[in-house]
Amino acid sequence: MASPERGSGRSLLLTVAIWVAPALIALVAGTAFVTGSTATSLADSAYDRSIAGALRAIDLNISTQSGGIGIELPYPLFEAFEATASGAVYFRVATEDGLVEIGDSFLPQPRAFSGEGYHFYNAVFLDKPVRMGIFKRTLQKPLYGAAKPQTIIIQVAESMQSRDEFRFEIIKSTAALNLVCVIAVVALLLAGLSRALSPLSALREGFEQREPNDLSPIDAKALPREIHPLVDTFNRLLSRHAAQAEAQRHLLDDASHQLRTPIAVLRTQIDYAIDSRSADERLSVLQAMRAIVERAARTTTHFLSMARVRNFANDILPDATLPVDVNALLTELARIRLADARRNRVDLNIDAPDEPILASGSETLIFEALSNLLDNAIRHSPKYGSITMQIDAASGLVHVRFSDQGPGMDEAMIDKIGARHLDQTGNRDGAGLGLAVVVEVARAHGGDLTLRNREDGGLEATLTLSQHVQHAKSGLTAS
Repeated sequence: MASPERGSGRSLLLTVAIWVAPALIALVAGTAFVTGSTATSLADSAYDRSIAGALRAIDLNISTQSGGIGIELPYPLFEAFEATASGAVYFRVATEDGLVEIGDSFLPQPRAFSGEGYHFYNAVFLDKPVRMGIFKRTLQKPLYGAAKPQTIIIQVAESMQSRDEFRFEIIKSTAALNLVCVIAVVALLLAGLSRALSPLSALREGFEQREPNDLSPIDAKALPREIHPLVDTFNRLLSRHAAQAEAQRHLLDDASHQLRTPIAVLRTQIDYAIDSRSADERLSVLQAMRAIVERAARTTTHFLSMARVRNFANDILPDATLPVDVNALLTELARIRLADARRNRVDLNIDAPDEPILASGSETLIFEALSNLLDNAIRHSPKYGSITMQIDAASGLVHVRFSDQGPGMDEAMIDKIGARHLDQTGNRDGAGLGLAVVVEVARAHGGDLTLRNREDGGLEATLTLSQHVQHAKSGLTAS
């Protein structure tokens, strides 16, 4: 047996990867952004404190006793600062009015800002990025005979080399940690998926080791909870197949039981006809054989009908809840069988309302059941007898009654209608299998078949079906 083609469906691991990969990428990108921002903030905070120390040291060494500005530069501090910065350090001291300017006069003018205190920002000097620190304060007394004290501005700029190296080390260390975390998450995810899918592999191996006719349900206790709905659905499918297989086995048993005797009788009669030299005897045998063949044909038809009914009951068919006009079916059936009834001198009477009476189900099977009931009534009605067919609907059920004037049935046989291997001996020979088909049809449509002997003679058979209810406002139907 060829194995089903693989590779046509998407891999579960690929599906998980498609959903998880964007989240991991977004997580890594977000972490990298946050890490870069944090590293920059940490570097600026650490190195800006060094610049602030240099600004404070310069400010403490400014003297205005002479009426001008004098500065004693802290060269040891600058040397240490330059060593820490791994680059050049520049400074300038000037008044806001521009009258005094000491230090690296070619430093770019500081940005305008209000208030006093420390301010830090990035700038470009000599075509290289630098970190600029500004300290601004008002002198206690004016210089050079000015009317009011001037504002002094101290600038210190350092190159970004050491700061960038520090930031790069932080980012590199954090990126390495993030990469390890991502690899660990992916590894744990794959391991978790492999662990979660291992019960499915065990389930597949169990299916491969099953016998072909083993339709027992799957035990879902050892499977993950998320798979239970799938297993329950599959168990229901197995149950339907098991029921269908059992029905087919019963059908074959019934067919073998019912057809074995007619075939054996036909074989005997054929042998007798072959050995007989009298034409009259051959004719008599052929006539007897015709009756047996007709009965075998009728039995075979009933078995085929039984198979259709059981398939209808076990499968979800598209016509399972379609409306069926039972009134129209009964009228059509009476018109078809009118010739048979007249041949037997039997009158057919229909007592039904003018409006349609709807049942839910299969029109073919319901017609088969009605036909079997009418066939039994015609075959067992006496000459010049009558058959009355009544139909009504009440309490969500459709009732179809067939009343004849025949010999009726034994109460013991009535109790066994629908049983397998029904004994067809008695005063209604041949009625058992046809009525068993009617019972199957009725039960498949949510109804039943009831039989009773009438007090004035004859048999009354009532077929009950589920009524089809139609909602006129919404246009929806329900059964």
